[in-house]
Amino acid sequence: MQHLKKIFLLFFMAFCLQGKTQETLNYEAVNIQSYALYEKGSWKELLEYGKNAVATGQDFTLLRLRMGYAAFMTSDFSQALIQYEQVLKNDSYNTTAHYYIWLCRTYLNQTELANLQLPFLSDEVLAKEKKKGFVITGASLESSYKTTDLVARGNTFFQYVGVQNRFGSKLTMDMAGSYFTQSIKTVPTGAPPTGSIKTSSINQTEYYNKLTFNLHPRWQLKAAYHYANTVYDVSTYQNHAVFAALKYHSNYFDVQVEGIYSNMFDTSISQASLQLGYYPMGNLNFYGFSTATIRNRPNESGFNFKQVLGAKVYKGVWLEANATLGKFRDLFENDAKYLYNAPDANQFKGGLVSYISLSPKCTLELGYTLEQRAFVNNPTNLFTQHSITGGLSWKF
Repeated sequence: MQHLKKIFLLFFMAFCLQGKTQETLNYEAVNIQSYALYEKGSWKELLEYGKNAVATGQDFTLLRLRMGYAAFMTSDFSQALIQYEQVLKNDSYNTTAHYYIWLCRTYLNQTELANLQLPFLSDEVLAKEKKKGFVITGASLESSYKTTDLVARGNTFFQYVGVQNRFGSKLTMDMAGSYFTQSIKTVPTGAPPTGSIKTSSINQTEYYNKLTFNLHPRWQLKAAYHYANTVYDVSTYQNHAVFAALKYHSNYFDVQVEGIYSNMFDTSISQASLQLGYYPMGNLNFYGFSTATIRNRPNESGFNFKQVLGAKVYKGVWLEANATLGKFRDLFENDAKYLYNAPDANQFKGGLVSYISLSPKCTLELGYTLEQRAFVNNPTNLFTQHSITGGLSWKF
């Protein structure tokens, strides 16, 4: 009986304490306390207090705005998005919420989605962003040099130039041109192994165009076309590829489903991929991408898995590691922007890339890639290829 009294007393005290908490957390108390924490700059405490207040039913626009700003100040841009999007559910034209959603999407490198907020931004911001009409928003240059330990394969050079455009708040276009060249040494057909060596060259000119359409604040539709004119010795090949993808952006991750159909060297090839991107801290201090790809061509199919992990290692400096597992030929990457179609099949590809912010508008890219390939005339003969890449990108 004594134990029952103690249990009843504990339940009664807990009930009274809960009632007192709910009574204390009324609108006026929450408004005053959250504003005091906001003025004090106690961002983590404000977030925790706000979540407790919302859990007890005290949910109003000013509280969400303060919670969003607190998350923004702690660089948890994903959490800030949650709060500001909640504001828009009650006030769809709230300019403060739209402005910080635009900033958060931009800092998460989701610039296309950020564009959806442009019609709601102030005249001062719009003057800088140049919202109306056809606008060039960025440009990029990239160059790489590849060398190998196989005498039959010469060094490789790759040049790339790209331009990014915006059409209003929903449509963006990425357009690029690239050039690839490599020398190939072979023994002429019918000639003895010790005979003269024939040197040929591969020269490939490429054009790429991708459109990204914002279907919704979290959904995007992508479509791209990739053309490659390949001249090998005396033969010329017209290669074409079309790409389509649907991408969903959640709070701390995104998912993309994509498909590619191509005609490469008079052979039909299809490729389907599922990509998961994640940024568990709500920012790009640590992030990753995991991509699973299935490829099909006549009498042959293959599976590849690519893993990318990146981290901010210093102020304005990011380091990114990547590895692609599985054999492949004619593989498309990065929304079909890059094409790997050298004659020697890849067995493994991995590397490191650093991104260095030279200014708020300019980023320097430096990278190294190691590839293990199988000699096309003798697949058991493996060789390595080393690549050094440099690039610059600008935002206008």
